[in-house]
Amino acid sequence: MPPLLSALLRFCALASIATQLRSPTVAAFSSPDPSTVMPPSSAFAINVRFRVLPAREAEFLSAIKENVRKTMEEEPNALQFALGRDVDDPLTYYLHEEYESRSDHSETHRETDHFKKCMEFFGTDPFAEPHVADEFELCHEGPSAKIANAEAVCLNVELCIKPEVREEFLAVIRQNKAGSDEEPLCLQYSWGENVNEPNTFHFHEQYVGEEGVAAHNAAPHFAKWEEFASTGPFARPPVVQKFSALLD
Repeated sequence: MPPLLSALLRFCALASIATQLRSPTVAAFSSPDPSTVMPPSSAFAINVRFRVLPAREAEFLSAIKENVRKTMEEEPNALQFALGRDVDDPLTYYLHEEYESRSDHSETHRETDHFKKCMEFFGTDPFAEPHVADEFELCHEGPSAKIANAEAVCLNVELCIKPEVREEFLAVIRQNKAGSDEEPLCLQYSWGENVNEPNTFHFHEQYVGEEGVAAHNAAPHFAKWEEFASTGPFARPPVVQKFSALLD
């Protein structure tokens, strides 16, 4: 297998992997066979990517950090709001948000003053390119309590799977999550299916430093994932976004 393709297939790509955007062209999707559907929890999540204009970075950080803080302090059903900076591009930022349900985001969070204030700032064109937001329902139980931000190496990942390998993919990912949850240096492994695109899955992972990433890469359950990934199961190239958490 060519080295570049092999690198793209790794969940925990090293910092040399370039950040990729989803193609605006949506591939043809088939509805999943009901027998292979992974029952979602009620928990709802979002991964977001921003690329900020250099002259607007300080304003962006002020606006988004206020939104993060007030969301976690004032919204009881907001479970997580992680912010981080790309490991290679200091003007690229990422979010990962989790809520108890989709309505807690669409009907509650979006109606708050802090969200509206942040959106008002976004309307002033502080971005170098349109931001990308991926909404998904978790395919496992959500957190039982709010997740505080911690120092970590983070990954936001997108995988678009061919319909015919869905069942095998789900089995491998269930195993990968179960193993990852037992890793001492893995802080989080969340995943779910896109609410609009069947067979498109999104992940958020957090590790204690690069040693945590290395330990995950060396784990037997990750080897099972790589074996599956080498069979060409993707409808479009995987997207791996690596970033460092921002705590203040």
